[in-house]
Order: sequence, then C-alpha cells, then structure tokens
Amino acid sequence: MAEDDDYSTLQNPDSQYTDVKDPASPYDAKGQKPAKPPAPKLKTPTSGEVTILARFLWEPAIDGTTEIALLLGGKWHPGYEDYVEITGVTMKTSPGDFIALLGATVEYKPRSIKRLNFFTHANKTLIGIEGFMDPTNVFFRSSVDASEIAGHAASGLSFTVGKQNFSLDDVRGRFTEDAIFVLYGCDIAFDPTSLLTAWKDLFQVTTIGFKNKTVFCPPAQAIGGKDFKRKGEKIGVMNSGFKCDTDSTRDWRSLINDPNAVKVPK
Repeated sequence: MAEDDDYSTLQNPDSQYTDVKDPASPYDAKGQKPAKPPAPKLKTPTSGEVTILARFLWEPAIDGTTEIALLLGGKWHPGYEDYVEITGVTMKTSPGDFIALLGATVEYKPRSIKRLNFFTHANKTLIGIEGFMDPTNVFFRSSVDASEIAGHAASGLSFTVGKQNFSLDDVRGRFTEDAIFVLYGCDIAFDPTSLLTAWKDLFQVTTIGFKNKTVFCPPAQAIGGKDFKRKGEKIGVMNSGFKCDTDSTRDWRSLINDPNAVKVPK
C-alpha cells in the first residue's frame, strides 16, 4: 500500500428508469425490441467549475480531542472534511479509483467544464485517488503514477458508468478548449514534472499543480478541547519560512498564481 511518505511533519499550524410506458407494451408489436431506458440527464457546472474531493478519512476514526492532540503534536493530516471546509463543496460519493474519477467528468455536458479542481493527497511519484490516514502517515488504497496515466492515454481507454459506455474522447470532450485542471496535492509538479505532464496528455487540457507541499491551516485549537475546529480553515503552498498566519489563504482558487504553482499547457 502506497503512502504519502513525507507529509505529516508539515501540517502542524503551530510549527507549521424512469420515463417507461406500460412494461408489456414493448412486446405488443411482433418483433419489436424493448425500449432502452433514457440516458441520464447531464449536468451543467456552475460557472463552468467542477470540484472533486478525494475521500481520505482517519482509520480508525478519532474523536476531536485526539485530533487536536495530533495537530498540536505535528502528527495531523488533512482529509475529506478539510477539503469540504476549504472549498464549500460536499460530495455524495467520492471517486474510489481512477476510472471512477473519469466517470465523474462524463456526468457533465460536452464542452461545459472550464475548470476542474481535484483535492487529494499525493507525493512526488503518485497521485492518490482514495485512502486513509493514521497518526503515522497518509496511505493510498488507490493511486496512479505517471506510467499508469500514460498507459491509459495510449490504450484507447473505454469504461462503463451505469449502463453507458464511454471512451477517453468522451472525457476530453467535457472540457472547453481553454479549460484548466488543477490538482491540489503535495509535490505533483515536483521537477521533473512527469506526473503533471502525463495528466495533461491524458485529459488534453492545461494542467496545474504544485512543486511543493500543500499546507492546511485549521484555526487555533484549545489544548484538551473536545471539538476540532475547522471553520475558517485556510490553505497554502509550502515555502521557506512558511507560516499559516501570513502564507495561507481562504481564496484557494488563487493558489494557481503561487510561485510554486506549475502550469503545463495542453
């Protein structure tokens, strides 16, 4: 099982079927085939933006007191709840693997996605899709590396969502010509930018990631407190002398302009 192996010490803010007629009716006419159920109605993203949150939870589950102690002790990791607080987005279902991530894009109308944000964990060689945290580290149950991404791009990938078949061209066709795909995860653009470039080649959109760690900054916590506070949590990108007070922001979209952001044009 892969892990995000150098993450924990940097996350301490203090240091920092519907529509079917009579079921018998398709068979009333001799030789007539049953009608197919209609395709699901495609979504239109608000302002052209889609945000997907990977599901990373504490295993075993922990209470607020324990989470505060881990934060203050430099053994805390951000997860799904923190992604929700930062973005204001909640998801009924997060993608459980890479194919499910592709499937999340084809829920939208063609040429409708201008910006796709993916919040996840990563390291210099892997992009996590789903996993968990414990006090020792972040672990990936599902992840992809540059060679796997390139393999998907070269294979003429096809997949099924529900009862519909899709291709990689269907995925690419969901994006506008000038779309960007922003990956919020540690070290995705670490030099050389193999991960970021492979992702760009797969989706054929301009891709943005960060060459250093993304740092989540919860508000101050009470020692021995019972409730872990997240309201107002901020995010930043690690730099020399990083401090949550001065180097993090609620305007997470603006981080694509951070000096540590790397853009790979399509």
